[in-house]
Amino acid sequence: MDKRLLLALALSALVIITFTYLFPPPPPRPHVPGAADSAHVAAVPGAPATSLIPTAPAAPARALAGAAPAAAAAASTSGTPTGTPTGTPSGTPSGMPSTPVDTIDLRTPLAVYRMSNLGAAPVGVTILDYKNARPGASPANPYVDLGLPAVPMLRYRIIAPHDTLDLESTVFQLARSSAPGGNPVLTYSATVRGAQVTIAYTFHQDGYLATVRGEIHGLEGGYLLADLPDGFVSHEADTLDDQRNFAYVVKATRSDPQGTAFSKLDPGETKTEPGPISWAAIKSKYFVVGLLAAGADTAHAFAEVDLLGGPRTGTSKTATTAAATAVQPLRDGAFAFDLYAGPQEWKRLHALGRDFENVNPYGGFFHVLTQPLATLVVRTMIWMRAHLNISYGWVIIIFGVTVRLLLWPLNQRAMRSNIKMQVLQPELQAVQAKYKNDQAKLQEAMMKVYRDHGMSPFSPVAGCLPMLIPMPILLTVFFVLRNTIEFRGVPFLWLHDISLSDPLYLLPLVMGLSAYLVSWIGMRNTPPNPQTKMMSYMFPVMMTVMLFRVSAGLNLYYAVQNLATLPQQWLLSRERAKNPLPSTPRVQGRGVSSA
Repeated sequence: MDKRLLLALALSALVIITFTYLFPPPPPRPHVPGAADSAHVAAVPGAPATSLIPTAPAAPARALAGAAPAAAAAASTSGTPTGTPTGTPSGTPSGMPSTPVDTIDLRTPLAVYRMSNLGAAPVGVTILDYKNARPGASPANPYVDLGLPAVPMLRYRIIAPHDTLDLESTVFQLARSSAPGGNPVLTYSATVRGAQVTIAYTFHQDGYLATVRGEIHGLEGGYLLADLPDGFVSHEADTLDDQRNFAYVVKATRSDPQGTAFSKLDPGETKTEPGPISWAAIKSKYFVVGLLAAGADTAHAFAEVDLLGGPRTGTSKTATTAAATAVQPLRDGAFAFDLYAGPQEWKRLHALGRDFENVNPYGGFFHVLTQPLATLVVRTMIWMRAHLNISYGWVIIIFGVTVRLLLWPLNQRAMRSNIKMQVLQPELQAVQAKYKNDQAKLQEAMMKVYRDHGMSPFSPVAGCLPMLIPMPILLTVFFVLRNTIEFRGVPFLWLHDISLSDPLYLLPLVMGLSAYLVSWIGMRNTPPNPQTKMMSYMFPVMMTVMLFRVSAGLNLYYAVQNLATLPQQWLLSRERAKNPLPSTPRVQGRGVSSA
C-alpha cells in the first residue's frame, strides 16, 4: 500500500479519535439515591493528630442543588432558616435582641451582588456586561446570573478541635462602611456557641473581585470549610454544551491547574486534591466563581479541596451538579481569601495573578502543549482587536492569513521535499526490484540514488516534519475559538454570534469546498494515484461533517487557512509542471537502466 495513503489514513484516524475524545456523548449514568449526602472523614495536612476534618459535607449540612429538601427551599424563599426560630440567630441565647433575615443588593459598575445575612454569604451575582443568551429567557432577567435558585453561592463552617460552628444557619448583623479607596465594605458579625464571628467583604469597583476576611474570637485553632457553588444556571444558547463544560478547577501552589469535569465524578464519588492550594474554582464555559488564597505566599493557602459527585439529571443524564469544599486552616483565629465571580476574560484573570487565567485548561491530554500556545493566541487576538479597532471576525481572518504566511517557508520546504520524493520514487522502485534478493547491494544502490538527488534516507521524514508544525496551532485555535468569552455574542456579516454555529451553514460548506480545492490543486501534475484521489474526497467531507455545527468563528478560521494555502499550492503545481516526472525508471551506476 502506498505510504502516502497510510499516512493520510493515520492522520484521519488521529483527527477522528481526537474529536471523539474531546467531545464524547454524555454517557448515561445510574442515579444513586442519597449519594449527594454521602460523607467521609480524612485528616487535613498539618492538622493535629486528634483533629479530623470532613472532606465532603455531611448531611444534612450540605445538600446538592436540585436535591435540597423542600423545607430548606421554603426557608430560603421565606427568609426563615431551617430549624431556627424567626429572627433568632443560631447559637444566640434566648432573650437577646433578634436579627431579621434580610437580603440586600450591592451594585458596582459591573455587577450586582445579592448578599444575605443568613450565613453571611452571597446568594447570587448578576453580571451586567453579559446578556442571557438562553432561548426563551425572560425579559425580566436579561443578564447572566451566577446564582442558583434558593441556594447560597458560598456556605461556611468552622471546624474546631472540640466543636463545629455551622454558619450557614446563623443570622448575622450587618454593618456598612467604605474602604480608604472608596470600595464598599459589608461586615457581618454574630455570636455562635460563645465565639464571636466576623466576616467582612470588600467589593472592588473596577472588576468582579471581593476580598473576604474573617475573624473568630473565643476559639482555639480550627479550620474554615467553604463550600463552593454546586453548579450554574446555564445562560447560553447551547445549554447542553455549556453544561458539559461544568467543572471544578484546583491550582496547587507547585503545579498546573487541574480540572475535574462534573461528568468525571460518579454520583457519590469523592475526590481529594491535596494542598497547599492557591485557588479553587467552579467554571462553566464562559464564567467562573473562584476562591483565591490571599496574598502571594502560602500563609493562607487552602489545605485541601474535596469534591463530591452529584446526581445525573434530565433525559440525557447530564451531570449538572456536584459539590466542592475548600479547607483553610485558621491563622490566629482568622481566615482570608479573594472571591472572583465573573466572566473568564483573560486580561482580568491574568491581572489577579496566581495563574488564574488558566482556570479553563485547554486541550485535555494535549494540555502541556496547547496551554502556552492558547495563551499566545488569545493575547495576540486581544491585542489585534484593541489596536486595529476591528471586529473579532476580521481579527480571525487577519490572524489566519498571518499564520499561513508565517508558515509559508515551512510548507514550501515540505512540499518541495514531497516533489523530490515523487521524482525519486520510480528509481527507488527499480532498485528494489533489481536487488530484492541482495540486501547489501540494495542498500548501496539506494544510497547512490539518494546522493545523486542531493537527499538522504532521512529526507522523507525531515520533509514531513514541517507539515506537522501547524497541527498544534490548528488544535490550539480549535479550543480558543470555542471557549473564549471574548467571542461570545460578537456579530459578523450575516452571523449574529461567531461563537455559535452558522445558522445558514455557509461557512462549513466554504471550509469543506476550500479543503477539496487545496487537495485538487495539490494533485495536479502528479502521477495518477487512486488512493490519494480517494482521500482528496474523503478528508474534506469528513472535516465538513465534524465541524458542521461548531462555532462559526472556527469554521471561518479554517476556511481562511485553506484559501490562503491555494496560492502556494498553485505555485508548486506550476513548478511540478516545469519539472515533469520521468516516465520510465532509471538506475545508474551498478544498476541496470531500463528504457
